[in-house]
Amino acid sequence: MKYKKVITGLVVLAIGLGAWYYVGSEINRKSPSMVNIDEDFETSSIKILNEYDTDQPKADKKYLGKIILLYGNIKSIETDEKGFHTMVLGDSTSMSSVRCSMDNIIAINKASLPVGAEVVLKGECTGFNSDEMGLGADLVLNRCVIINKL
Repeated sequence: MKYKKVITGLVVLAIGLGAWYYVGSEINRKSPSMVNIDEDFETSSIKILNEYDTDQPKADKKYLGKIILLYGNIKSIETDEKGFHTMVLGDSTSMSSVRCSMDNIIAINKASLPVGAEVVLKGECTGFNSDEMGLGADLVLNRCVIINKL
């Protein structure tokens, strides 16, 4: 009878420690910063948009889910109601753009990043939204970080 209580206590303790580990490491796990991740591709906003305009399935196969080091000119910086920033890159004469959702740990000083300035960002390619009406399309990069302001 005494051994049953000891074994039951150890099982309960093991379950408790397993739950504590799961909550502490899995649920609260944060994605590593893009600064510390090697990029799969390096390209410009204009070049990658041209690749998507030319052959979207081929470009998706190449870039989707990959880390991209991207350089281009700022078209705009948008801030949503929660304070998250999206930097829009591309050619000012084109309706298409690369929408870079910035990592939420990144604070952006809009005054130091004027429209037209060239920047280098790194982020994960998560999709392409084409526009059938010819009004432009958007490539989406998430968890972006600013690598350099040129």
